[in-house]
Amino acid sequence: MKFLLDGKLIFSKEIDEEAKEEIKRFLEGEAKELLKKGVPKGKEGAKIVDYKVEGNKLLLTIESGRYARAHDSILRLKKALSQLLGKKYRIGVRKVEIDLYKVEIETDREIDIKIPECEVISEKDKVVLIFKDMSESDIRRNVIDRAVKLILSELEKEEDLTKKVCKIPPGTIVREYKAKRKITFDEDVTDVAERLGWIKKFPGRGQWFYAPPMASLFRAFEDLIVEKIKKIGFVEALFPKLIPLEIMYKMRYLEGLPEGMFYVCPPKREPELFEEFVKEMMIKKEIPIEKLKSLLRNPSYVLAPAQCEPFYQFLEGELIDVDKPIMFFDRSGWTYRWEGGGARGLDRVNEFLRVECVWAGSPEVVEEIRDKTLKVAEELAEELDLEYWVEVGDDPFYLEGRKKEERNIEFPEVPKYEMRLYLPYIKDERKGVAVTSANVHGTHFVEGFKIKDYKNRKVWTGCTGYGITRWVVGFLAQYGFNFDDWPEKVKKRIGKLPEVPKLVSWP
Repeated sequence: MKFLLDGKLIFSKEIDEEAKEEIKRFLEGEAKELLKKGVPKGKEGAKIVDYKVEGNKLLLTIESGRYARAHDSILRLKKALSQLLGKKYRIGVRKVEIDLYKVEIETDREIDIKIPECEVISEKDKVVLIFKDMSESDIRRNVIDRAVKLILSELEKEEDLTKKVCKIPPGTIVREYKAKRKITFDEDVTDVAERLGWIKKFPGRGQWFYAPPMASLFRAFEDLIVEKIKKIGFVEALFPKLIPLEIMYKMRYLEGLPEGMFYVCPPKREPELFEEFVKEMMIKKEIPIEKLKSLLRNPSYVLAPAQCEPFYQFLEGELIDVDKPIMFFDRSGWTYRWEGGGARGLDRVNEFLRVECVWAGSPEVVEEIRDKTLKVAEELAEELDLEYWVEVGDDPFYLEGRKKEERNIEFPEVPKYEMRLYLPYIKDERKGVAVTSANVHGTHFVEGFKIKDYKNRKVWTGCTGYGITRWVVGFLAQYGFNFDDWPEKVKKRIGKLPEVPKLVSWP
């Protein structure tokens, strides 16, 4: 780390020749020791590279390393010169000014960060902080030290594994499709669906009751997707949704996003204790949560956050033949992600429907299958004239939050592609909802679950999730809620759109 300061001390009056000589003797003698004070043995302190007296100003160039930093050193000089010149020459130091201050921090990482009151330049082998026109109060407010601390903190953060692995920058759009028709509907899908009674807010955060019209649209898209993935070789299996913690540990999902799951605590099988719980609830007319906590065992499961978890356990410790890839899909129930405050409308929920494809085989075949599953989504969107784009994903779930990888895991050049349907009701920017996530894991799960080929050839895995909930959101965002305006392919699949149940008080 290197600090370089160009600044000045401004005196209460002009410096005469006798006082100049006094300053010279001090700067070339006593000041050298002063700027080493407090510096660890064997380390260099600050040094005065150049100085010049002009009128009532002492112009200084000071250089230092991390000890006795240049900005602290100029304050030391101010105090010492005030005492030296005040007694003998009745000259005081009125203020300190820094015209230019540069901090160079060596690093092999490039960072993109903005810090108030300074310019940050990320170069090939260093980060440079540039401060201009600083006052003494800026120094005493620790502006420089806090900025340096922020940079060091940013540099100490280990680079996200996704960025290290991915050969194409995340966010890069690789394909897109523009709708051939004019999109006229531009209302918020959640607002309209709720107003029409197609959905009703459920008490749980990020959950909805989907009434018959919406349910029929969900099933239509599910069927359209399943029809296509069966043609490329996937067969249906039924995956459990209550996943033991040890499976999540082997997936390393507990490292990646532990705060993004619903944890399940089995109850103790002690009926007499639960009788006390029931009595207390009946008397107090409220749920005694603390009592309930005492009746639960430690967390043992999570509700499936990725849907593909049982596939890896199914293959755990088994020998496969990579010449015969295993290709399953599951559509047997909900997927659960805890979005916390991020849960809002239908596009970001804690409980959602997906068709999940998972497969294992040789590296070449696994990537080829991934491309086919992505093509399924693109073909369906184009058949329905839905505007979309495909981009390189920035958060493959199995790498989410991962900073290190010390297992010599093999990864593809692009771990994830994401397909987004255009949302016209978001006016300020072109936004899309992610409806399909197509991933190749390399050997990430193969290593964790000890999956092997019987001839000891390389085994990779992949998964593609088709978010039915989000497909419906993207579809309604571009077509609206009038059944007659929908494409024939969807109308034919539904047949007759069910009516909303008419209650006296709802919708």
